[in-house]
Amino acid sequence: MESQHVEGEVSPNERAVRVNWGQCNLRLNSTRYALNYKGVPYKTVWLEYPEIEPTMRGIGAAPTGKKPDGSPLYTLPVIVDPSRPAPSGGPTVVSESFLIAEYLDETYPTPSTGALFPPGTKALQQLFSDHFFKNVLMVTLPMGVPEMFKHLNEGSRPYWRLTREPILGGKLEEVCPKGSEKWNGVWDELEKGLWIACDSVACRLTPQRPAFGALAALLDKNGKEGNTLVMGTHPTFSDFVIAAFLEPHFHLCPEEWQRMRTWNGGRWERLRDQCAKWRSVN
Repeated sequence: MESQHVEGEVSPNERAVRVNWGQCNLRLNSTRYALNYKGVPYKTVWLEYPEIEPTMRGIGAAPTGKKPDGSPLYTLPVIVDPSRPAPSGGPTVVSESFLIAEYLDETYPTPSTGALFPPGTKALQQLFSDHFFKNVLMVTLPMGVPEMFKHLNEGSRPYWRLTREPILGGKLEEVCPKGSEKWNGVWDELEKGLWIACDSVACRLTPQRPAFGALAALLDKNGKEGNTLVMGTHPTFSDFVIAAFLEPHFHLCPEEWQRMRTWNGGRWERLRDQCAKWRSVN
C-alpha cells in the first residue's frame, strides 16, 4: 500500500463514517484514545469496509480471527509504525486494539501521565476488555448495527448489509426500529436488566444482572467519592474502552444519551468528560 502517513508517525487504519466525531466502532475508538493519551503523532488512513481485507493483506497485518468458513478474518484497528522497523525490514504493523495498546505502552512510555497498563494490571485489564466487548457492547447489537448503517458511506453499505443481516436474522430496517418496543427494550436491558451470551451465529440475551448497573457496582468498590476511573487515579486502557463505547451513543442517539448520562449518579458522563481531551480525530 502506498504510505499515507508522514514519516515518523503512527498510522491507524479506519473506515469513513458520516457522523460527528468520525467513527463509531468501539475498538477503533479505544485505540484513538490510547494514541492521543500517549501523545504519539499519527494520521488516519480512511477505509471503506470492503477495502479492509485487501488493504490489511497488502500491508502484512495479522488477521484477528477466523470467518465461519475458516478463512482469516481481518479487522480494524491496525497501526503502522514506520519509525520502528520490523524484523522483515518494513514498518511495524500491529493488529487488534489490546495488542496495539500494549505496543504503545512498551514503545512510547509516558511516565508523566502514567501507563495504559500500570504494573500488574495487564491480565485484569485484558479480562475487563474482553468482558466489556462480549457483554456490555453486545447488549446494543440489535440497535447499534442498524443505526450505524444509516451513517455509513455508500461504499460500505452493501457490505454492511450483506455481513450483518445474517447475524441479526432480518433486514436492518426491521430488526430494531428506533422508538419501537424492541428499541426501548434494548435500553432497558443495557441499564438494568441483562447480561448477554453470544455464539458465533447470533446473540442470545440471558437474564442475569444489569449491564451498566453491575459495572457501576463493581467500580464502586474503589470508593464512591470521586473515583470515576477504573483504577481510581489516572486513566488506563479500561477507561478508554468504556469511553469509546459511550461516545457513539452521544452522537448517534442524543435522546437516549440524555437518559444514559443520568445512570448510576452520572458516572458515565463524568467518565466521558474526564477522557474528553484524548478523543480528537487526527
